[in-house]
Amino acid sequence: MKVYTLFIGKGKWGIGWPYIGFDEEGLCRSIIRRLKEKFPQIEFTGGKIVSRYDLKELWEIKKGIREADGLFLCIVGNYGTNPLIDDMGIKAIEVGKPTILASYMYGGNWGFTRIYERVRGKKLRVLPISSSDFKDVEKAIGLMERLHRMRGKKIIVFTFDEAEVTKSEEDKRRIMEMLDAEGLSKEVKEGFVKILSGDKVQVDVHGVDQAIQWRRNEDKYRENLRRIFGLEMTRRDPEELYRYYENASLEEAEKIADEWIRNAERVDASRQAIVSAARLYLALKKLVEDTGCDAVGIECCPVMVSGKLPIFPCLAFSKLNDEGITAVCEADMDSCVTLLLGRYIADRPGMMGNYCLDVPRNRAIYLHCTSPTKLYGYDKPPLKYYITRHGEAHFLGASPVVRFPSGEDITTVKVSVLHGKICIRHGKSLGLVEDEKACRDKLLVETNAAKIMEKHDQNIFGWHKVSFFGDLREEFKAAARLLGLDVVEEDK
Repeated sequence: MKVYTLFIGKGKWGIGWPYIGFDEEGLCRSIIRRLKEKFPQIEFTGGKIVSRYDLKELWEIKKGIREADGLFLCIVGNYGTNPLIDDMGIKAIEVGKPTILASYMYGGNWGFTRIYERVRGKKLRVLPISSSDFKDVEKAIGLMERLHRMRGKKIIVFTFDEAEVTKSEEDKRRIMEMLDAEGLSKEVKEGFVKILSGDKVQVDVHGVDQAIQWRRNEDKYRENLRRIFGLEMTRRDPEELYRYYENASLEEAEKIADEWIRNAERVDASRQAIVSAARLYLALKKLVEDTGCDAVGIECCPVMVSGKLPIFPCLAFSKLNDEGITAVCEADMDSCVTLLLGRYIADRPGMMGNYCLDVPRNRAIYLHCTSPTKLYGYDKPPLKYYITRHGEAHFLGASPVVRFPSGEDITTVKVSVLHGKICIRHGKSLGLVEDEKACRDKLLVETNAAKIMEKHDQNIFGWHKVSFFGDLREEFKAAARLLGLDVVEEDK
């Protein structure tokens, strides 16, 4: 990553703060030296100190900024007698690179305030840092660098392009094989055969469902995904994934399933469902290795019901997210981007899920069947879990149920790529709700449920949200500024 550094001051013998004769050059050299020591992986360019408006110099500065990945603009002196110089900072910011705008305490405060007042609210990617502690600047630079690392990553989504998919005889055989392996009672099996016996499967190719908003305007979605986040989405046929699944070692999958079972508190799902999930886990890891992708999603319901991949991915997704491979169900790209943000911002996975509100008790319940166990961080011990059947399918599949702790800060967010927004809410965890209805992992959170209900926006943010352990509100809001996202605080 390359960051262009630019300082604005009054000159050593100029009138104003910090004082006449203040060594601005020495200060700026020390700042650059400290940044280089703290971030050896970043190339810091520029380093100019400007104290007057100069068109020729501005042209050279803008050229340097365009060649960089970000801008660090620090106001070190109060130049109240020469306010035109504000335009040097404004024009530098307007190049459009992610910018950290900082002030040196008792030096550049007034100029910093004037410049920020002129750029705020203009869809420019500016993170203002006005602090007496330079560590806050370093924190912002670190965030900029982590967001830059996310750029260039590829997300693979397994889904269908056509509105109607016809099942082959092979597809029907796969479905029956799954049902036979589950050891279902005659009544339950007949019920599932009735549900799954149709020759055709309908696919929502228009993005009516909240999880697949990218289908509503795929060209715009892809452009926003690239421009804002630097990410790329690739669509693949589910049959390709099934080939990976078939090539995955059954023997190795058995060993992984045994490990998952040993680590679980108890198991209420069939062994076959767990082995199938382990085999899919191996298939997805191989896919990531072969393609170099950074995240994967499956449009679960149509893909499974079609017989192209009649495997419940819940356990596989949980374990992949534990390992830092972002995996999402329902082909929910917005949730995938949100999980990637949390991964790069906070170095931990999040729990994607729907939510229910218990308004009189100021509670929200976030629920799905795929929660990771390493919610404190990839290098932290996992939470305890047990394995049971999938929520809605009830008699089929294998899902983890994580023992969520009480008393933890929970930050729940969701990106809208199409609309260039992010919603944020906060609460305190109250533990796991154990109820067989709906999704299996139910994280109970104390929060402003009434305000969340009033601010719910199905069209923009959908139903799914992503919850992270920790109070990460300021980190996500800072990231939003550097990405140019509008922030909606849903609990306020």
